[in-house]
Amino acid sequence: MKRQPIGVDDFKEIVENNLYFVDKSLLIKEIIDDSSKVVLIARPRRFGKTLNMSLLRYYFEKTEEDTSYLFKEYKIWQQGNAYTGEQGKYPVITLTFKNVKMSDWSINLSLIKSAISSEFIRHSYILKSNAIEGHDKETFEKIYNGKGETGAYINSLELLSKALYNYHKQKPYILLDEYDTFLNEAYIHGHWVEAIEFMKAFMNSGFKNNLYLQKGVLTGIFRVAKESIFSDMNNLNVSTILSDSYSEYFGFTHEEVEEVLKYYKIEENIGKVAEWYDGYLFGKKKQKVIYNPWSIIMYINKGHLEPYWINTSGNAIIRKLATEGDSNIQLSIKDIIEGGTIDNVKIDENIVYSQIDKSDKNIWSFMLMSGYLKPVKLDLKEDGVYCTLKVPNKEVHYFFRNMMQDWFDETIKGGSVEQMLKSLLTGDIDTFYEIFAYTVMNVFSYNDLAEERSESFYHAFVLGMLVYIDKEYDIKSNRESGFGRYDVIIVPKDKSKKGVIIEFKRASTLKNETIDQALDMALKQIEEKKYDCELKALGIKDIIKVGIAFKGKEVKIATIKNKE
Repeated sequence: MKRQPIGVDDFKEIVENNLYFVDKSLLIKEIIDDSSKVVLIARPRRFGKTLNMSLLRYYFEKTEEDTSYLFKEYKIWQQGNAYTGEQGKYPVITLTFKNVKMSDWSINLSLIKSAISSEFIRHSYILKSNAIEGHDKETFEKIYNGKGETGAYINSLELLSKALYNYHKQKPYILLDEYDTFLNEAYIHGHWVEAIEFMKAFMNSGFKNNLYLQKGVLTGIFRVAKESIFSDMNNLNVSTILSDSYSEYFGFTHEEVEEVLKYYKIEENIGKVAEWYDGYLFGKKKQKVIYNPWSIIMYINKGHLEPYWINTSGNAIIRKLATEGDSNIQLSIKDIIEGGTIDNVKIDENIVYSQIDKSDKNIWSFMLMSGYLKPVKLDLKEDGVYCTLKVPNKEVHYFFRNMMQDWFDETIKGGSVEQMLKSLLTGDIDTFYEIFAYTVMNVFSYNDLAEERSESFYHAFVLGMLVYIDKEYDIKSNRESGFGRYDVIIVPKDKSKKGVIIEFKRASTLKNETIDQALDMALKQIEEKKYDCELKALGIKDIIKVGIAFKGKEVKIATIKNKE
């Protein structure tokens, strides 16, 4: 029985060591058929990008060794001479920036230079020929020795392409894997300007103005746009998760997962595997269900279901956007944790890092492209693509739930969250009020509680706090019950326990309302609107009705207890 290729992203190593390989070789055919000079394929991390770039390299690269044996058992070799004739025909430049992810720009620049120098070393045979002379040869040698100026590295792809063309009399393929890794780090660590200036010049020289380029293929997570490195390139075909092109080659299809589980004699688990790891929908007009390949491989190796992909690195930006965003973001995350959707989001497939946190639309677009959300409905309108978004599977649900819990652990230290919740759920409102008021005074900022957003902030805080109890309680918000829409109700799964209704009210400065007036209105609204109808219909007899009123950092809480 073949072993799984855990940690192996070199196609030749997989074939020669007889490791299990899900045949993605028709990617080669689609690349050949693509008339674009440059192809950018953007997919979530650990969806097979590096392995596929290795596949392309071994297929196209002209070497002294005949490498056609690597492909004769795969689908590409059945496609006819138009495709098999391309095997081993071209020089290839291959780079990866997947390890360029330090917090300091100068270190990242050194890592980029080192990656480029390594590729020059791989092609150092050129120095022994007449294919390169004069200033070009001098620059080549400096890069080869790791001593070139930054400008030399910016123009390095064009220089190496020219030298390879002169040597082989054939233009090269350029394969750049994980091109945007260090741009993600630049956004997090604040050296965006330096990183983007380098990358834009590097890309223009290597892919836009390169007369010696046969074809370029880039992979990454996003199309970084507008401010940006691709703004001057008109020879580029971009494939994102919302594109029909290349949709089945990154990640595993349902049929492929069935086949691999059958091979390892665990096909009876397909239902549970699907719940945990599928749910991704790639494409626009012809959507394909895609499974997370890393998690499938790890599940087969470990033998049990757990969040493998989500526990690898790369969640930092998502955490930052979710926990530092406004309360609308946190309310929506609460909804999707409960299995709900985020509706009618206009998706921007072009990620502008400096604008990510400027609007909800940008944040949801970023999470979609990163693999943390899936489009369950697409509406193609004249002004763009509108999506209904949802958590794709249990693995990502686990991430969002734990992220919100971690946020509260960091925000409210000392274990007071559990005590506060216990007090609320048992009806000890005095203790709940004491801890809640202390938290508001000592943890929240005045900016958080600015009047125009304070009600939604309090709402988001309480809903986030309730993540701690979602195994024993169903948490619902802004739903119709009786004659209106309540703010929050807590429904115990054990009907003998107490149910809770919470209504928030902000004391309006414009109306000169006092906090006591706001509190009275909250309690009155619960009674008059009969918000307890839903709980009663579910068989909950012991109901705690809680009003929470606030004015800035001042909070008051009161309750009506009904037991029938």
